[in-house]
Formats: sequence, C-alpha cells, structure tokens
Amino acid sequence: MSSSRKLTYKKYSGTQELEPLRHVDSDWTDYVLGDEVMTSGVPSMYSKSDGTLPYELVFVISGGTKRERDFLKVLIKGTGPSSLRVIFLSKEGQGLHPNQMQERWKDIRTSGIIETDIQKFQLDVMDKIFLLTDVDEFYDQLVDILREKAEGDNGEWVISNPCFEIWLYYCYLNNPEEDLAVLKELPRAKRGQTMKSLGDTLISGGLNSIRAFEQMHDGIKNSASHYALDENGIPVLFATQMHLMARYLVDTLNSNASEYDDYIRNKREFREHMKRSEK
Repeated sequence: MSSSRKLTYKKYSGTQELEPLRHVDSDWTDYVLGDEVMTSGVPSMYSKSDGTLPYELVFVISGGTKRERDFLKVLIKGTGPSSLRVIFLSKEGQGLHPNQMQERWKDIRTSGIIETDIQKFQLDVMDKIFLLTDVDEFYDQLVDILREKAEGDNGEWVISNPCFEIWLYYCYLNNPEEDLAVLKELPRAKRGQTMKSLGDTLISGGLNSIRAFEQMHDGIKNSASHYALDENGIPVLFATQMHLMARYLVDTLNSNASEYDDYIRNKREFREHMKRSEK
C-alpha cells in the first residue's frame, strides 16, 4: 500500500485534507468530498504531495450500474474498511457497452483527469484502475479492445462470462457445470439475462451483491478454480476475472492490520448478537 504520500484537495482558497467520500445523485454515478460540491467551473483537483495517504484509491469504470456498485458499496461510501476507497463511474440507468467504456477511458487517459458533472480527480492519484464488463453480446467488441490496447494503458479489464452474476455465484456456490448447465444451450447474447434470473432458484434470497462483499475469500477460491481464457484472451463460459480484482481488494485491505478479515468477523459477530437478542 502507498505509505509515503498524502492526498490533498487543492482550491483557490487553500488546501485541505481528503475527507470521507459522500454520494451525490446525478446522471453519472458521482462522489464528492465531505460537504464540498464541485462544479465544472471550479478547478477542483486532487494532487499528490509529501506525507502519508490514509488509503488507496481505486477507480472503477463499470458497464453495469446496480450489482457492481452494490458489491463495492462499503468501499464507495466509506462505511466499511477505511484503507481503500473506490471511485465508481457508470452511466446511470443504462450502463455502458465496452466500446463506450473504452472511449470514456481513452478520454481520461488523454486528459489525465477523471471528470464527472460535479468533480475532478487527477488520474495519477489512482493506485489501481479496473474496467468491469460482461461478455454478453459484446464478445467482438472486447476482442478488438484487448487487441488494440495501447502501450502504457494501465487500465485492467475485468471480464465476466456471461455476466457479473457469475462472480456473485462463486461467492456462494461452486458447481456451475450442474447449476448453470442451461446456459450452455443458449446463444451467447442470451446467457447473461438467463444467468441473472437463475439467482433466486439457486440460493435463498438470491445472489445478494451487497452480502457478497463479505464472501470474497470463497469467491476468489471458487472463481479461480474455473478460470480459463480462450484464444482471444476472453474468459470462457463460467469464468470471470473478478477474482483477480477481489484478490487485490482483499490483499490491500489485509495489508493494513488484517482490515478485511476483521471487518467480516465483526459483521458476522454483530449479526449473531442480533439473532440472540431477538430470541
């Protein structure tokens, strides 16, 4: 983890330390600092300076808006482990196709700025960049994107086949050849929607994306056991690269006094306490 720098927010009137992130509704999924609401007319940037950064910053561009954001919710809102924060970007209400994500990412790399309707970040303050997408009907787009990846492009594509729900599945279960056999008989473009509908039939309460954050150890192990890429570098059916991203999140958090494991243990102990108190 970064330990020799301090992230600051600079404005004309001075400099203040980075405060907890807070959600603000807008067309894009945006986050701002403390009570400061930025506008496009204010040069509100983040820059590195000497000192200690209290947490890692991870930038996520997501094709999906709901399940992916819910999975990362505690790291986006800063309500869980404190040594890592996620800046999450997607198109509210409709998501983004891989080509749209790639264009957005190219613009960000060219400008060096992550800009939303109400705030700006300097790209170089991000410790890691992930681009989350489904295969679904976008296989050909993804093949072209991976083939044409520019030298020096440090954005890491995280592809799930058929969709993000396969990662949620591995957080709870690990028998895809039997549980998800129906997907093999479907055309690629229809597998994602079917996978989304299977959750409620496989586990009580469905594939809960918020609770899956607490199941990352199981998800990493199960996903890795089915991981394979085809000749174009795309995950095969029932494979996802989410375990690679999850491993980064867990390792980063646990490098700070086992913060992820402690968070999970405390959450489970609290639930057990609440169950006992209700009896």
